[in-house]
Amino acid sequence: MGVTRTFPHLDHQRGLATSLQLRDAGWSGDAIRHAEGRTIQRVYPGVFAPHRGPMGPDDRLVAAHLWAGDGAVLTGRVALDRYGLPVSPLGNCLFLVPCTRRARRQADVATRRTARPVQVARHWEGLPVTTVAWALCDAAVLQGLTGEALRSTTIAALQRRLTHPRLLHDELAQRSTRGLRTVRAALQEFTEGAWSVPEAVLAELVRAAADLPPYLLNPVLTMPDGQVIGCPDGYFASAGVAVQVHSRQHHSGYDDEGRDLWSATVEKDATYVEHGIVVVPVTPSSIARRPEEVLERIRTVVRQNLGRDLSRIHVRQREIGA
Repeated sequence: MGVTRTFPHLDHQRGLATSLQLRDAGWSGDAIRHAEGRTIQRVYPGVFAPHRGPMGPDDRLVAAHLWAGDGAVLTGRVALDRYGLPVSPLGNCLFLVPCTRRARRQADVATRRTARPVQVARHWEGLPVTTVAWALCDAAVLQGLTGEALRSTTIAALQRRLTHPRLLHDELAQRSTRGLRTVRAALQEFTEGAWSVPEAVLAELVRAAADLPPYLLNPVLTMPDGQVIGCPDGYFASAGVAVQVHSRQHHSGYDDEGRDLWSATVEKDATYVEHGIVVVPVTPSSIARRPEEVLERIRTVVRQNLGRDLSRIHVRQREIGA
């Protein structure tokens, strides 16, 4: 009668086990080889699942970490995806390992050596994940995250406070400029007030128009008694004109209290109007496809409202990262 062996169930491993863990549970090398392809499957060299069925992305991520070994820390695209950032992980896992280990690659997972102490910002099911700043730079330099995708991911990470401008600046200071020009530019755009790529693009258009007055990004507008009116995407203080970039993608759904986000956005525009502020709504698609038309509409509204007395409305620039 054959010996019945139990596949070990270990915390934070989603039912997976390494060959060493199987041996610790009483499996011999022959037993592992005999079971492979019959009752268990090899996910990566030395990493096994207790079944022969399909593996989901979460299971494969844990398997990849087991293959990478103790001390490996997730970085790059998959790390950004685990933070909820809008970047395609491409299914490629990248792990940082100490310089005493060798760099390896197996199918869709790789390890990269670093002499720097790796910062672990969070754990996902026991799997260590590095900081957003580090993962963002690795995704750009090592995994082909470029162009508008890199720009929007950088600004989104900052706007959602997944990282801080100072932390990203410090990470960039540790690296060469290769592959990171877009990250540096997006950081600069954010520190100047842009909270999204459409806002940054619009700011470039407006500030390039010599006939328009100063344009502030995301200022806080208040009444003399300190009552907050709102924080428009853009504001011409000399004309009392607010520019709002309205996107169904970012203003759809409901908040934690069950309020319709799109309705709340429209109602916020009405609050500006109640205080004498003229609102010019624009959309990301209009900015991208018809920039000159958008700029001319803004120019017309600003000209019509220059010189109005809005001294009762106080304007304060937001502190970066606040």
